[in-house]
Amino acid sequence: MADKINPVVKLIALVLGALMVFLIDSVLMLISFVLLLVVLKAFYKVKGRFGRGIVFLVIAIFLAQLIFVPEGQVLLDLRLFEVTLGSVENGILIAGRFFSLITMSWIFVGTTEPRDLSSALSYLGVPYRYSFLLIIAMRFAPIFQFELSNVQDAQKIRGLKIDKDIRGLIRSVRYTTTPLLYSAMSKVNTLASSMEGRGFGMYKKKTFLHPIRFTSWDAVLTVLLFILCFELYYLNQLL
Repeated sequence: MADKINPVVKLIALVLGALMVFLIDSVLMLISFVLLLVVLKAFYKVKGRFGRGIVFLVIAIFLAQLIFVPEGQVLLDLRLFEVTLGSVENGILIAGRFFSLITMSWIFVGTTEPRDLSSALSYLGVPYRYSFLLIIAMRFAPIFQFELSNVQDAQKIRGLKIDKDIRGLIRSVRYTTTPLLYSAMSKVNTLASSMEGRGFGMYKKKTFLHPIRFTSWDAVLTVLLFILCFELYYLNQLL
């Protein structure tokens, strides 16, 4: 179903969703929104799992608010710091916002073909030079993830052992950044040469094999998205 929606509409939904995440200050609404995103991700079978890095960041954000932002009624006194109602709410809100942005991005990328997004944006008058930037970003993200996995596997084969503490994390970043940067620059140079050889940018307009047009149904769906956002914001103000 998501594949049949205009990519521009999905991009608008992503932007509005990100805006609503920061406007919502109701813990109950944000938790409901996060659960809805998790269900959508599972329903569309979007690739990308909640790995240890994502879970660690979410927990770290929550704990940072719990420790350093004590506000409101004291719920638990742990001697070193006090767990307050305000710190728990702030932790849920900020960690939930981060998790929501990550999940929404996964859903958008997993249900949108880059070429369709470029075609839809070009139909609305966006110069294809700029729409092509989105294609590059969406295409290269999984490639760099694959390259990172190759670099880490090569380091393990060579006997590199990295501890799982903060110092080990810093070493891991230092040892993986340089080879990953070399790989990225090599792919960028190859892409630039290929684009130049194919005459990219020679003509003002670009044709597409399967053009994606913005229909009246897409306009109605966009209006409904804005109405839904206004309704959610109004409901958030009441809670």
